[in-house]
Amino acid sequence: MRFFLASMAVLCVPAISSDAQSLCGAWKPVEVVIRKGADLERHTTDVQPGLMVFTQNYYVGIAVRGFEPRVPLSAQPTVEERGRAFTEFTANAGTYRLRDSTFTVTPIVAKNPGTMAGESYTDRIRVVADTLWFISTSGNRQNKWVRIERSCAR
Repeated sequence: MRFFLASMAVLCVPAISSDAQSLCGAWKPVEVVIRKGADLERHTTDVQPGLMVFTQNYYVGIAVRGFEPRVPLSAQPTVEERGRAFTEFTANAGTYRLRDSTFTVTPIVAKNPGTMAGESYTDRIRVVADTLWFISTSGNRQNKWVRIERSCAR
């Protein structure tokens, strides 16, 4: 879960205040900047699919982590094949809270049972129009997402 939140997210970021900068809607990842570790660089062409959907109080997030497409499962996949296919896939949903630039999620359901233990996770966040950045608390990773649909009643 921590990796997912960091991968969806080094600067001090301004507060989010206007309706125009609301999280409500659907978002897809378009860039990942890694500042430390094995994948050190700015990734744009190898960002894998993901989808975040925000309502006024809830979120759903699914994504393929890493920078290579997953290999399709065979007709009768082995345990190892299943492990490889699902290791890089993450999915969870729950509630979120946004205070200034601090974004906190509390998962309710997740692919990883340990993520559902009730612990909250925090990242820094920045929204400008239809662009959203998740910035890991360490500052070593920044993820840029773009809005693909606006929603939520006003």
